[in-house]
Amino acid sequence: MECKASVNGFRKTLSHAVDHCGPTAKRISLKAISGLPSASQIFQDSCLKLQRATKAVFLSEPVESTLEELYRNVEDICAQKMIMELYSSLKAIFSEYVAGLQPEFLKVGFQLSAVAHCWGLYCKKMLLIRNIFLFMDRQLLQLNPQNLQIWDLALKLFREDVITQEKVQSRLMCQILDEIHKERCGEAIDRQLLRTVIRMLVDLKLYDSIFLAEFVCKSQQLYAYEADTLSRQLSVPEYLLHVDKRIIEEEDRLVVYLDANSTRSLLMSTLVSELLTRPLDYLLDNGLVNPLKTKQTSQLSLLFSLVSRVPNGIEKLRTHFRNYIIQMGREMVENPTHDPEKDRNMIQNLLDSRDFLSEITVSCFSNDASFMRVLQEAYEEFINQRPNKPAEFLAKYLDSHLRSGNKAQTEEELDKLMDKAMILFRFIDGKDIFEAFYTKELAKRLLLNKSASVDAEKAMLSKLKQECGPNYTRKMETMFQDIELSKQLSKNFRLSLPDTHAIELSVNVICPASWPPYPQTTANYPPEMVALREEFTRFYLSHHQGRKLIYEPSLGTCVVKAIFPMTPNLRKELQVSELQALVLLQFNQSDNAPITYTTIAENTGIEEKELKRTLLSLAAGKGQRVLKKTPGNLEIENDHQFVFNTEFHHRLTRIKFNQVQLKETEQEQVATEERVFADRVAHVDCCIVRIMKTRKTIDHNSLLSEVYKQLQFPLKASDVKKRIENLIERDYMKRDSSNAATYHYVS
Repeated sequence: MECKASVNGFRKTLSHAVDHCGPTAKRISLKAISGLPSASQIFQDSCLKLQRATKAVFLSEPVESTLEELYRNVEDICAQKMIMELYSSLKAIFSEYVAGLQPEFLKVGFQLSAVAHCWGLYCKKMLLIRNIFLFMDRQLLQLNPQNLQIWDLALKLFREDVITQEKVQSRLMCQILDEIHKERCGEAIDRQLLRTVIRMLVDLKLYDSIFLAEFVCKSQQLYAYEADTLSRQLSVPEYLLHVDKRIIEEEDRLVVYLDANSTRSLLMSTLVSELLTRPLDYLLDNGLVNPLKTKQTSQLSLLFSLVSRVPNGIEKLRTHFRNYIIQMGREMVENPTHDPEKDRNMIQNLLDSRDFLSEITVSCFSNDASFMRVLQEAYEEFINQRPNKPAEFLAKYLDSHLRSGNKAQTEEELDKLMDKAMILFRFIDGKDIFEAFYTKELAKRLLLNKSASVDAEKAMLSKLKQECGPNYTRKMETMFQDIELSKQLSKNFRLSLPDTHAIELSVNVICPASWPPYPQTTANYPPEMVALREEFTRFYLSHHQGRKLIYEPSLGTCVVKAIFPMTPNLRKELQVSELQALVLLQFNQSDNAPITYTTIAENTGIEEKELKRTLLSLAAGKGQRVLKKTPGNLEIENDHQFVFNTEFHHRLTRIKFNQVQLKETEQEQVATEERVFADRVAHVDCCIVRIMKTRKTIDHNSLLSEVYKQLQFPLKASDVKKRIENLIERDYMKRDSSNAATYHYVS
């Protein structure tokens, strides 16, 4: 026998149990238990219990059941495959609760603190509810990936039914933007409160859609107003400090309460556009030159930092920087008033300025290589605006530091100075002008033994050779060789003389082809000096047959021993030029009688102009007036008289006298330049012939290009054209019969 019973709504089939152990079988009857709840009833009971718990959480009331019981209820419902029914029920409760929140937001006195408080409670309640329904929450996505989990559902409802409602949204945005504006104006605000509210917008995915655009718009309006007003009210340094302060403040807001990821780019581009890009030309016109002139490095660093934020700002800054350097350089180089003091200080000013500008480039302009290039290009442009003079003064500047008597610099400092001078040298087009004047001054230092350091001289020579090649320094190297050979020659000559010889003679024998030309000076020597000079001539010619010696007194020096009445027991040594020595020997008389200019001229045989300069150096030089002149002015007439100064005294035993006759005159400068120009003509001719010999046939433009490339001095196309015509006349080259712009080499 079998019976059917229904248990909990499910039908079960049970088999009869037949006992075959006894003689008779017993029949057992099973009856279904009545009153068990159905599955629908269980769902309804569990769902009701969960609804009451959810509402209690929303109302902040005690929950009757434990969290464990509620969690099991959710599991039971999910086991009955009724997840979506439970989810729909929960969603309805959420919607009902959220709908009731909107009036709270619109109460009179709507405040951010109330919003933050409400949002905080809402999040806590939703997190608790999610913990209750956690099992269901995990199953939702498995059923359908489109289902919103509890937390996402809570955010969606709060976003759509509360925050994005027109009245709530407008009041909320107004409150947030008003707080930010207050802080920008210097008022203290509750930043943590603002952070909470803005984070709410981020969590609700409303930050970009309802806040960011309006926030950026308000920022743009504020900064546009500040750009218009403050750029007129403040000085440029003050304005830049204000902009920098604004940037720091906005960066701080991005860290503290704004969403940096989505805001930084828009906010900073707006700030830069209004506060920097719009007034950029004004800021550069009025904010660069003065800090450069007054060496305000902090202002320059700030300017670079801010301008670098502007699109193409660095390029504009470079242009203004370049224009300033060119203008500054022209003011240093040009000398329309012919102020000699300005010319004397030109090179030092250029070096000092370049040092400062290089330092600015490194420390203030972030060591930007493009600014260093601009610095180089600007120097090269302005330094050649005044042809020849910078080259001349650079040579004389180096001479002033390489001459003996310059004790202020160590060898290391002197080497650094030469390196800096070489930087200017690279900018100069007229390197042949530099070579002419440098060689001339080098000759004086070598012949008069005025070099402060032979090592420094050779170091400078090495730098020039490295820069311009061996041809550039060949003559200078020969000059050093002549001096070295002359030292050995003089030593050998002195060894050949008797020990009793009263005068010690050293002679520099130089090759005229490698040394600058000097105007020959005549002079009458005392018999003792004439005899010694003739003896040296015989000695030299005995070792170098077929040569001829020409003595040049203007380049000689002497040490004359003298006793003055003011210091009778102390013999002084006067270090003078050879011509000064010849003049002093005229006063080597016991009666100390006055001697007229005419007498001195007849006795010494020195040319008039040179003699007058020599006499003035002995009678009018400060601290070295060993002669007295009557009358006591600076003009010298034939009847003016000179007498030995018996009152002369000096604290030093060895006294160096200024050698006025060695100072370069304007005529000598012109002569040096003319000699360079004449050499240029020869160089151009040689260059053209060399090119023609190599190329055989070449067009005019290509020839010009090759000439410019090979020569190291500035040259005009018209000058080259003249030399081409001259070479054609001299049959070194000829024009093509069918094309006048093409040349052929004539072998």
